[in-house]
Amino acid sequence: MGQKRNRRDLRTALEAGQPVLVRRNLWKADHLEGFVVRVDREWAVLHLVVDVDLNGWTAVRLDSVRDVVLLRADAFITRALAWAGERPVDPGLDTSSVQDLLRSASTEFPVITLYTEAADPTVCAIGRPVHLARSKLRFLDVSSEAVWADEPRKLRLDDITRVDVGGRFEHVLHHLAGYPPIPE
Repeated sequence: MGQKRNRRDLRTALEAGQPVLVRRNLWKADHLEGFVVRVDREWAVLHLVVDVDLNGWTAVRLDSVRDVVLLRADAFITRALAWAGERPVDPGLDTSSVQDLLRSASTEFPVITLYTEAADPTVCAIGRPVHLARSKLRFLDVSSEAVWADEPRKLRLDDITRVDVGGRFEHVLHHLAGYPPIPE
């Protein structure tokens, strides 16, 4: 299935407010379940579902999507969220370009998660951008023990396939690690 069909299916789900399962074309990349809250030319944003809760958002690059499965409008998760009084919302990420996405994500959220699944599907980078250029990003990592790295690392923007924000894990890391240290 092509990118046009995937974009159309994502827009259909957005308009209908129905959940989706997004399967990726990258080796070992996660399948994503949630509610579409934004679709742009190159990116889509889902309010992620974990178990029976909404848990943060993911912006996924459309060229990494193999197919989109539209789940029934009366699916269990839709009914569970309605019972709990929860509704998917758009976090307001700017998906015009990867640079705009990273700027808006780091403006709205203190800790973000970046995936470079085409380069290595087994790891992600969690932390904060410290410098954004045309094709590269300097990113300061926070460890799973909530300790900020001493030095930022460089990532290629073209390698970024997914950006997660607002999840419980990012929230707890920020709470325990605080903001990154200010360079001297």
